[in-house]
Amino acid sequence: MSKIKIITDSGSDISVETAKKLGIRILPISYTFDGETYYREEIDMTKAEFYEKLSGKDAPIPKTAQVTPIQFIDAYNEEYDNGFDTLIVVTISSKGSGMYQNAVMSAQEVMDERGGEIIVIDSLGFSCIYGAPVVRAAHMLGEGKEKDEIVSFIKDALESTKTYFVVDDLLHLKKGGRINAATLVLANMLEIKPILDIKGGLVVQDGSLRGSKRLMKKLVNKAKSDGYDLSGRRVFVANTSCPDIAEELKAELSDAFADIKFNEFRVGSVIGCHGGPGLVGFVFSNKYDFDDYEG
Repeated sequence: MSKIKIITDSGSDISVETAKKLGIRILPISYTFDGETYYREEIDMTKAEFYEKLSGKDAPIPKTAQVTPIQFIDAYNEEYDNGFDTLIVVTISSKGSGMYQNAVMSAQEVMDERGGEIIVIDSLGFSCIYGAPVVRAAHMLGEGKEKDEIVSFIKDALESTKTYFVVDDLLHLKKGGRINAATLVLANMLEIKPILDIKGGLVVQDGSLRGSKRLMKKLVNKAKSDGYDLSGRRVFVANTSCPDIAEELKAELSDAFADIKFNEFRVGSVIGCHGGPGLVGFVFSNKYDFDDYEG
């Protein structure tokens, strides 16, 4: 019987405590504010410290640095040395980072040298979109489920998610190259807030909200108009550094859908670098209730 280890990156927003408890290996994504000093997420700087620095006056827009091939190779070899012969690796979207390619290339090199099996899955997602399936997969592993069932579940779960996000200020998206200057000016003039979704591994606009009042109600109404009924379901409410708005969103969701359940968490630097401190939204699965995910 194979001895399996699950590996992912810190873009999954799985808490350090959850990863340790379930035996998930988290490879830290790094970020820099000045292009010289790099911080490993949740190792060299906590989320709270990151957002405090990000929210500072005239704070520079940080940039992330992907997990390198060498880091993947070292991690794979260490887990082989620990007695594991099958590694299931789930990475952040290949459309937003080169980490999936790094993971695949490194896996082939290690397997050519040492054998075993390294299965690399492109999540085509961000944050809890792949963090939640990874946590559930770790529980399945603890229950004695086999490799094929775990891999099949992860892939199915990754295809079942829907996201609704808005940002308070488009400046970070503009500086990060996600929108152009003309779009920024027009959006500010007309008080337009784009609704963001993840499709095909990319952050895309899926409608827009006008005005600055009752934005969370409007965001929830968008989900309702799209045909989703979240009554009795579990929803992830996420924010970067605006917990008061997240509470408002939870209230609107509770008014709209009976017996809705929440997991609330603060997203990490990967989303924070591009969305800024004013990003808030919700994520859910069409098929699964991930009640064991803690971001």
